[in-house]
Amino acid sequence: MPQAPPAQDCVPTPEPRPSLHRRLSAPWRILPDFLLIGAQKSGTTDLDRRISRSPRILPRAAKECRVLAGSHPSRLRCRSLQESGFRRNRLRSRLGGRLRAGDACPYYLFHPRTPTIARDLLGPEIDLVVLLRDPALRAWSHHRHERRLGVETLDFENAIEQEPARLAGETQRLLDHPHAVSGPHEHFSYLARGRYAEQLERWLEAFGPERILVLFSEDHFKDPEGTSNRVLDWLGLPPNPMADPPPIANRGDGEVPPPELLARLRDRFAPENDRLARLLGRPVPWPDA
Repeated sequence: MPQAPPAQDCVPTPEPRPSLHRRLSAPWRILPDFLLIGAQKSGTTDLDRRISRSPRILPRAAKECRVLAGSHPSRLRCRSLQESGFRRNRLRSRLGGRLRAGDACPYYLFHPRTPTIARDLLGPEIDLVVLLRDPALRAWSHHRHERRLGVETLDFENAIEQEPARLAGETQRLLDHPHAVSGPHEHFSYLARGRYAEQLERWLEAFGPERILVLFSEDHFKDPEGTSNRVLDWLGLPPNPMADPPPIANRGDGEVPPPELLARLRDRFAPENDRLARLLGRPVPWPDA
């Protein structure tokens, strides 16, 4: 059986480094007031690009600021990648009404420390958007993504077999050490990231259900404009005018799991999906097998 690479060889994705100008001007920059927190490989980049076409969504330096899952999160680091308060005030004078600033990072949903960090740094009244995909297809797509990046060396079957050993102790280490980061936790969590209920429970405990909008990727894939306008409405913003769709980001290679493997994955995730449905109070759109 192929062996997994050593944990130390799998490094976390680094945070974007703001320019010197942004770092010096950080005290005059705003904090994000909403987060698109995941899940990875569920269409978050496309949704983020669509809502960001709104002139009332303030631009930021990077799609994934990642500060809240980084080694030294702080309010200044959050501010440094956002727009300035001066520009927000000018836009407010010109456009009137509300403007919003956000961050989108699909690792936030899964990272065990991020809900508490987000509440402490950004406040308890930020809005949160979650996009969830069939966990079986999400796991497969995640693995293909890591293979394309050159991070993953194992085939899918071996990767999920070794996942428990790769992730052993990583969640607790991230919780126990405030500056810890973990490459295996971020990159090799194919099945673990599909246990959506336990991840959402951490965010619900930190913010409450009234601050979290949970959507399904399958609805977004069918009607991306409708989904993005639903998010804008939930953020208190008008819908976007019709326009050419943004280019597809992070497109996969088109490979789909073999039917027998997909059936096994869906059977494995069935109890987790039931738990999620109970938590949300509505059914999930994914088959059990």
